[in-house]
Amino acid sequence: MWHMIPSLDGIVQGLAPVFTHPSFTTQCQLLLGWVMCAGTHTSFRVGQTIQADTTISNAERHPFDRYYNFFSRSGWTLSSLAYHVAVQIITRLKVCGPLFLIVDDTLLHKRGLKVWGLGWFRDAVASTRKRVATASGNNWVVLGLALPVPLCPDRILCLPLLARLHLPGKAQPSCAALARQMLLQVQTWFPGRKLVLIGDGAYACKAVLEPLPEGVVFVGRMRGDAALYDPRPPQVRQGRRGPKPKKGPRLLSPKAAAAKADRVRNGQGPWVWQRVLVTAYGSSRLLHALSYVVVWPKVLRLRPLRVVIVRDPAGKLEDTYLFTTDLGASVAWVIETFARRWSVEVVFRASKQVLDIEGPQHWCRRSIEKLAPWVWLMQSVVTVWYLSAGHDLPEAKAARETMGAWDSEWSLRHMLRALRRATLDATINPTSADDKELQQMMRTLKNCVNLAA
Repeated sequence: MWHMIPSLDGIVQGLAPVFTHPSFTTQCQLLLGWVMCAGTHTSFRVGQTIQADTTISNAERHPFDRYYNFFSRSGWTLSSLAYHVAVQIITRLKVCGPLFLIVDDTLLHKRGLKVWGLGWFRDAVASTRKRVATASGNNWVVLGLALPVPLCPDRILCLPLLARLHLPGKAQPSCAALARQMLLQVQTWFPGRKLVLIGDGAYACKAVLEPLPEGVVFVGRMRGDAALYDPRPPQVRQGRRGPKPKKGPRLLSPKAAAAKADRVRNGQGPWVWQRVLVTAYGSSRLLHALSYVVVWPKVLRLRPLRVVIVRDPAGKLEDTYLFTTDLGASVAWVIETFARRWSVEVVFRASKQVLDIEGPQHWCRRSIEKLAPWVWLMQSVVTVWYLSAGHDLPEAKAARETMGAWDSEWSLRHMLRALRRATLDATINPTSADDKELQQMMRTLKNCVNLAA
């Protein structure tokens, strides 16, 4: 029923090799139905939106089996779809240089005895420093590509690429192990391309970093009490018996190093705060930083690392302990790179609040494994469409005129608003229809209003 606008169709056609012809038709219908759906995004509600020009009788069986079967029975694979979406991102947005990848996990709330992969996991949104909250749901590990907005380089967006379901139980792969699997998969897509992996403290572990693949740089958070050592082993007296030391004496932990730098008053010595101007979290900030080279045997054995301790003199940000495997990286680059990690949190919030990724009530294994990653991939498709062509459309300009001071042009909510307006204009056009078609369009509009009510 809905007409796909040409600028979006050009991107979606790049995904056609993933599907058979019937499945690709269903893919296009589901994408438009998901975008245009105004209520809870169950498969039945999305099917009603797709066939908004037809009144569905509840007295008979619904005609939406093809939309359910698209996830539970179709032969397309997520890895192939993710690869083609990644190619569209790289080519249409002209991404040059290293690829910045962000990994994190999120909980999609689900309840039900027969829902596959269900477990009780930590709920990061409901938890506090003093209290850890748990909830029932599917725990997903997501790997996304972080890149600056072409028209606003200070704004960083994350485009999800891969997602793996973390199953409950000690015998199942951990979140860190799933993150490494996805990292290696992306590396096979772009051989020879430098990758920068950004992760929180949960992913600064052996399961991800040992051994770190060639051509991959890691930037992440370090424990404040990490056991760090000097990478230069002491000289040993010639003729001394026994094994030679492989590392130097123990150095200060990041927390202790920050405390020692606070006690330095003359501004001299290795433990002195440096001023560094960075662009992080959408604004320029003057921060204090302390950097030194160490080895962290518990995580990366004897590989040298650069530790960067960050402090905000304004007191708006807490002290952060970062590290990177790139010894030649500048302090500003490490801080700005880690600041990109916040964009994946924005993706999680948008997918839950705007795309209603928790709305579908699927329960079988294949549907659970495919549906949520498909929604995240379509979120990336919509973002690519807006950044490459959508922001120049008249509908996008009209949407920008009605934005408030709290709105952002680069939010998913604004992008969907522009796409919905463009889709409506392409579907319902008074200049290209006769009276009979206009009457049918009016009935369709009334049916859409009733569905949204």
